[in-house]
Parts: sequence; C-alpha cells; structure tokens
Amino acid sequence: MAQKLKAEMYDKVNFMCRRYMDRIARFRLDYDFVPDKEAFSKALCALYEASPVFHSRFVNNPINPYWLVCDYKIEDSFTFEETEDIEKSAYDFLVQGIDIKDSTQMKIAVFHKNGRCAVCFRWNHMLIDGGGFKQFARDLFRSYSEIAEKGSHPVSFLTGSRSYTEVYSDMDKATRRKAQSQILGNSAHEKKTLPFTEKSKEDRNILIFKKIDAEVFTKAAAKGKNLGATANDVLVAAYIRSAYKLIGCDKGEKISVSCAVDLRRYMKNPDRIGYTNHTTFMPCTIEGIGEAMADTVKKVAECNSKNKNDPFLGLHGLPLLNFAYKAMIYVQAEPTVALFYANANLALSNVGKVDRKLFSLGSHEPTDAFVAGGAKVKPCAAVNALTLDGRLTLSMTIQGTDEDRAMVERFFEGMEEELRSFGE
Repeated sequence: MAQKLKAEMYDKVNFMCRRYMDRIARFRLDYDFVPDKEAFSKALCALYEASPVFHSRFVNNPINPYWLVCDYKIEDSFTFEETEDIEKSAYDFLVQGIDIKDSTQMKIAVFHKNGRCAVCFRWNHMLIDGGGFKQFARDLFRSYSEIAEKGSHPVSFLTGSRSYTEVYSDMDKATRRKAQSQILGNSAHEKKTLPFTEKSKEDRNILIFKKIDAEVFTKAAAKGKNLGATANDVLVAAYIRSAYKLIGCDKGEKISVSCAVDLRRYMKNPDRIGYTNHTTFMPCTIEGIGEAMADTVKKVAECNSKNKNDPFLGLHGLPLLNFAYKAMIYVQAEPTVALFYANANLALSNVGKVDRKLFSLGSHEPTDAFVAGGAKVKPCAAVNALTLDGRLTLSMTIQGTDEDRAMVERFFEGMEEELRSFGE
C-alpha cells in the first residue's frame, strides 16, 4: 500500500493560495565551476529518501487531504544540461510551474557553459518556505561535498515534525498557554496597489529582478543604522516611497506593507523539526511618508520596533486557523478560511545576507544569487530581496504582461533612487 503523509496546516494554507499565485518558489545560485552530476544526483536521492515528502504528490481529498509518496526517477527532479545561453535557460526553467500531481514537487537544474553554471531551484511552496529552503540547501550541499570529495555522505537530514505546533515546543507552560490563545489575526488589509494592467488572457508568468550595487545599499543601510533603523527598515522605506510615487498617493496617506516573519525564531534548535513552512507576515503600517527618505525610515523603524516587542510576533491567528481546518471537513474549511485570509497587495520578504559557506559546493562558493516567490495574480506586488557581499537583488514574479514588467522595472528603479539618494 502506498505511503501517505499528513498534510499539515501550512500545507493546506499554501494550497489554498493557488487562488492568488502559482505557489512556486524560486532560487538561483551562480558558480565559476561545474558540479559533478553523479555526486549531485546521489546527494539529492539521499535527501529525498530521508524526507519522502519531496517525492510525493498532493491529494486534494475533500475530507482530509494528504501527501501520497510516489515512486520516482531522479531525472524527474534533476536536470543537468550544457547550454549556449545560461541566462535564457535559467529564466525559462524558473518561470515554469509544477503540477500538483507530479511525483516530485522540487525541481533542480544545473545549466552550464565554459566552466560556469547556474544552479536553479523551483519548488512547491507547500513543502518549504525560505527558512526551510536554507535547511534543505545546507544539507543537500553538505551531502554533495562529502560525496564529491570523499565518496561518502555521512550527513544527517531533517526528519522531525512538519507541524506548525512546533513553534510552541520550547516555551514554558504559561507562555505556551498565552501564545495558543492569540486568536485574532494581525494581517494588513491594504487596498493600495501598484498600477498593474487589468487581468487578461495575455497574462503569463514573468520574473523581474533588479541588482543594486553594494556601495549603494551598504551606504543606505549604514545611514539607517545611525537613525536607529535596520537594513530591512531602510528597504521597506524605499519600497513605500517608490510605491507612493507610482500609485500617486498624497504624502499623508496611510500605507501598509506586509513583511515576512520566520517563526523558527521561537525554536532553540530548528534542526529538530522537518523541512517545512514556518513563515507568516506582519504588517508595517505608517501614517504618511514625511518629506525625505529619512522621515520614512524613522516611521518604518518605529513601527517595526513595536512589532518586534510583541512577545507573540507572528503567532496571532494561528490557533483560529488550525481550528477552522479541524472543525470542518476540508471542502468546507478552505472557502471558510479564504473569507478571512488576507492576501497582501503590498509585501516584502527579505532573505537578508546570503551565507556563502552555507551554499558552497565543496570548496566553490557562489558568485551570485537571487530568490523569487510565487507568480502572484494581480494586483499583488510581493518583492523578494537578498544581499550577497552587500549587493542587493530585488525580484518579483507576477502573472502579467510586458506592460506590467515595464511598470515593475520602474518600481525597482524608484527603490534604487531612494536608496542611492538616502546614502549620499
């Protein structure tokens, strides 16, 4: 009999999000070498065998959905290809989706040419979030290095629980009781959005990204620090100011940008859990942007500081969400949850600094990287960001047209202008 795996709460929430996006997360790393194909395949097989959810298909059972573990060939998940155009091959790979009935819900490709390569990941967000991907990549790359250099892979993989309740495990009883009583959610209901075109049959998955020089971002981040703001605060402020200009807001208008929060912050040892999702979003809301970028940075820093002082940051609404799935059969629960689930029009997920060592393949460290989220249905404008050696990469994946692409490019240019002028 085929093995079944439990569909956890976050699996169901992310499946529901097919209403708003393609649910596919993306990541790319560049190297000045070409990895060993056989060693990579063996490392990937070892991880999949330890955590079979990666070679499972999701069964949308109306009573209680689940994962069905599938037989698979590594070629179902891993592509290794010499190409004439790394950029085109990587882009074409990353904008694709993944059928929920596919035997593997993680797709990896190595595109190489003249001793250089791009290692591309595309996966169903129901499996893992950004924090889960860091754990996945760390273990996969460590296993690859052991095999390529020593011929073996004595690497342990994550095999623990994928349940959202793991966020409470390290709390004392009193704190856990309070955390599990945070019934009301704290989502942004921002109606403002970037000026996308209307939805149409012409819409297709489009990936837009922007690289901003290290000097520009490091100067802006340093000035923000002098004002008591984090690098993320500065980034959110640049997002807001650029959006204001494109939308045509008055300077005194309220605006909310939803920012990603990794709930692994509540765990003493995240390695005890399985590869899974533990991310939620918290709104950063400010009343007007002020005159200068410094004014906006101060407003954002003040709001985010209040959020961080909340002892239950990101935990609001989780018990109610779980109750909805448990109190009803799934075919009833999904539309009910969708009624109070707010898909943010304006959102930012900042991965932060890329750890070169974490993403090393043997002795080879990445020369570049970027992350991108699901292809959102308009009017959602969700930005992903990361830095490598101070260089900032912004990305957005949308279901839109070339006109939408041009608009998002102007939005990113506006963010760069704000960062540049602020750092000068």
